[in-house]
Amino acid sequence: MLNNIKAVLKNLLLILISLLVTLEIFSALATRLFNLPANLPNYKIPAFKPFWSDINPIWGVWHEPNSRYDHVRKCYRAVYTANSHGMRDQERGIDSREKRVIVLGDSFTEGFGLKNEDRWTNMLEKTTGIAHLNFGNAGIFGPTQYMLLYKNFAKKFKHDGIIIGLFPGNDFLDDSPKFGHSAFGHRYRPYLAETSNGYKLYYFNESELGDAPERQKSKSFSRGTRQVFRNFTHSVNVIEYAIGLVRQWSGAQIHGRKFIFNYSGYADYSDSDWKRFSYIFGQLRKSAGKRPILIVLIPRPGDFLYMRQGKALKLQRDLNELISQYSNTSMIDLLPILSKPEDWTRYYQICDGHWTPLANRLAANEIATSKFYQALQAFYLNQIKATQSK
Repeated sequence: MLNNIKAVLKNLLLILISLLVTLEIFSALATRLFNLPANLPNYKIPAFKPFWSDINPIWGVWHEPNSRYDHVRKCYRAVYTANSHGMRDQERGIDSREKRVIVLGDSFTEGFGLKNEDRWTNMLEKTTGIAHLNFGNAGIFGPTQYMLLYKNFAKKFKHDGIIIGLFPGNDFLDDSPKFGHSAFGHRYRPYLAETSNGYKLYYFNESELGDAPERQKSKSFSRGTRQVFRNFTHSVNVIEYAIGLVRQWSGAQIHGRKFIFNYSGYADYSDSDWKRFSYIFGQLRKSAGKRPILIVLIPRPGDFLYMRQGKALKLQRDLNELISQYSNTSMIDLLPILSKPEDWTRYYQICDGHWTPLANRLAANEIATSKFYQALQAFYLNQIKATQSK
C-alpha cells in the first residue's frame, strides 16, 4: 500500500514538473519569437524593494525611494532608478534659483522601456538648459493621481511652469471608477465620484495601501519573493501579463466600453469622462497659480487608424475649448507628427507600444519650439522682480 502511494506521488510530481517545463518553454517562445509584450527574466537577484508599489496614501502608486529595476523585454533593456524623493529622475532639491519645469504624466512621461537620456524630458533639459523635473509614473497612473501628486508633493519643488503628458489611450479609462474597480480592483487607487455638488474623492481597496511599516514589510517580502520568479522565469511574466489583460477586458465589458485594442482616446471617451477630466484640470490649473501649463497630447497607433478612417476626433476640439477658459495655458497635439510614416514601428516599440527614442526626439523638438518657454521666461522674470521688490 505504501509503495503504491509513493508511486502515485512520484507520477504526479513528474507530471507537474513536465507541465511546468512545458509552460516555461511555451512562454519563452511566445515572448522571444512572437512579440508577446510580457516582461522577460533579467536574471538579477531582486532587492526586496519594488520599484512601483501602492505606498502613498494620497495618490497611491509611487516609486520606492532609492529603488532600482532592471526592465527587460524583447525590444529593449533599461535600468530605472528612483531618487530620494521617489522620482525616476536625478536628485533634485526643493529650492532653486534657476528656471525649472515640472512634468506630469504616465508611462510615456516616465520613459517606459527607455534609458534616461532617451526620454523626451531629458532631451528637453539638454536642449533648453532648463531643468525638467520628471514626476511621471508608469504604475497605472491617471490624471486624478497626477493632480493629487502635484497639489500635495510636486508643487513643493520650486518651479516656473508645468508640462502635462496626456495619453488619451488610457488616461480617461484609468480615472473611471467603474473601469478601475474591475480592471485594477486589486490596487489601492484614488477616484473621483460625481455627486450633486461636484466630485468627492475616495480611495478603493484601502487594504492594499502599503505605507504602514508592518504592511510595508509584509508587502516587500511577498513582492520580493514574486520578483524572484519574475527575474528567473518566462512563465510567471506571461501569466501576470495574461491576468492583467483579462482584468482590463473584464473592466471594459462591465463598463460597456470598447476594449483597449479598438479604442481611441481621441474619440471614444464619454461625457462623464470628459466632465471628470475638466474638473481635474481646473483643480490643477488653480493650484498652479499663474504658472504656464502646456498639455502635450500623446497618440497611439489606434488613433492613426481612426484618423485615416475619417472618424471624428473630438478631443482636440474639446481640449481647445477647455484651455480657452484659462490664461497661460496651451496645447500641442503630436498626432499629426507621429502619424506621418506608414511604418509606425519607427516610433512605437513592437513589443508593448511605448515610444522609441526617435519618437521621444520628435516630441522634444516639437515641445522645445512652443510658446510655452516664452511664457515660462516671463513668469520667471516676474518672480525675480517680485522677490527683489520685497
